[in-house]
Amino acid sequence: MKKIIMNLANREKRVAVIEKNKVTELNIQQPIHTEIVGNIYKGRVVDVLPGMQAAFVDIGLGRNGYLQRDQLISYHLSPLNEKEKATKGISSFIKQGQEIIVQVTKEGSERKGPRLTEIIEFPSASLVYSPFGNYIAVSRKMKEEEERDRWRTFGKGHLQSPEGLIVRTSCENREEQDIFTELEYQRRKYQTMVEQQKQKKTPSLLFDANNIVDKILVEYRLENIDEIVTDHSEVYRELNEHIGESNTLVSLYKGKENIFSFMGIEREIEKSLKHVVWLDNGAYLLIERTEALTVIDVNTGKFQGKENLRDTVFKTNIAAAKEIAHQLKLRDISGIILVDFIDMKDKNERQRVMQALRIASGEDRNRITILGFTSLGILEITRKKTRLDISSILQTNCPTCSGTGKIESAESVAFKLERELWELRGTDYEAVWIEATKGVIDVFSGPQQEHRTRLEEVLSIKLFLTEVDSPLHIYKIRHLGTIFEVESRIRE
Repeated sequence: MKKIIMNLANREKRVAVIEKNKVTELNIQQPIHTEIVGNIYKGRVVDVLPGMQAAFVDIGLGRNGYLQRDQLISYHLSPLNEKEKATKGISSFIKQGQEIIVQVTKEGSERKGPRLTEIIEFPSASLVYSPFGNYIAVSRKMKEEEERDRWRTFGKGHLQSPEGLIVRTSCENREEQDIFTELEYQRRKYQTMVEQQKQKKTPSLLFDANNIVDKILVEYRLENIDEIVTDHSEVYRELNEHIGESNTLVSLYKGKENIFSFMGIEREIEKSLKHVVWLDNGAYLLIERTEALTVIDVNTGKFQGKENLRDTVFKTNIAAAKEIAHQLKLRDISGIILVDFIDMKDKNERQRVMQALRIASGEDRNRITILGFTSLGILEITRKKTRLDISSILQTNCPTCSGTGKIESAESVAFKLERELWELRGTDYEAVWIEATKGVIDVFSGPQQEHRTRLEEVLSIKLFLTEVDSPLHIYKIRHLGTIFEVESRIRE
């Protein structure tokens, strides 16, 4: 059974996927960490670097985006053959100062800008439409070749050069008219964007791909989702409009307790930030992140096994492989990943451990490549990056240890305070006294105290905040009661 839990009542938007009573995915969006993958911008080329065969594009985000030569429409649709195109420098296809429409394909980082493409795509539940894709692709997961041929013929009959189309697995055994209606909707979306960009300045956002409802409908096949639970009435209404004939149940949570707390998901988030992950058999994983890569160490821990040492090692590594696949997906760890399994001399056992990891990673929507063991016995893995990992969103470098450890960010602590206060709605309290560090108070209160004022109005509670010094981002609710009681406590 697959459930999606959506905590959208506050500024921090959180979505969790639960399968077989286990949290398998977390998607957390904070205002400061808004996802931009899939967004389409009107930008200006600020630099062309022939030596790198790339250009840098100002899309209005402070850090210029990176655009490679083979992601240019003029290069992609050039009448030259591949060998001839390869001899042409990027300056033959794009000029400094040129205005272009680009889409973000990879999030940026502290040191790198986002990766861009001019070959934009509009994904939906059944297909991916590209105005300049110039291709027809059909999901390999469709069981019958005859069915795949049907959709290739569909693409040839309905696409207009240079359009491109990817037909998803969910189209299998569907009526062509339904998919054509979806294709026409995506075409209209693109044409509307083209018309609107004529009136917009450069740089500017043309299309926001990260609407939470749209993301759910695109990333997950509704026929595989048993239930969606949200605490936001407007999203509840939107989801019901999109469900159609699907059997997915959509529920609106109305409880006072935060929905993630009520569902037991808060504990899973806290566990996803820890370095140590215990396995059921008493063994454990140690997960360490650096800027360049992630290292996972496998240890037998308390697991002694019932037979010989070799059997203990192999069983531990198999269990670890399955848990590693789960943790990569849950924490959204991407890039280069090195796994130090307990040493195995037998090549067959190594292959079986790799196969266990490959099978366990089968449901991961991000592409995972298992490269094999090095001569030192380290397994090399790569996982495609599409957004920031959970740690980067919820944690920040600790000022007391020069960045060698992690603490909760001011944003995470402020949003936690907001959720705790939200549970007081409908109570008889007139006022609350809160002590917190300056960073937490600033985020909680918002510009010109707008967030604090909004919360006071919604809760009908007066909020008193006093500042406390601490190297950590913290808060503490000191008193709940009448305004007179709280003011008296503060004066003490």
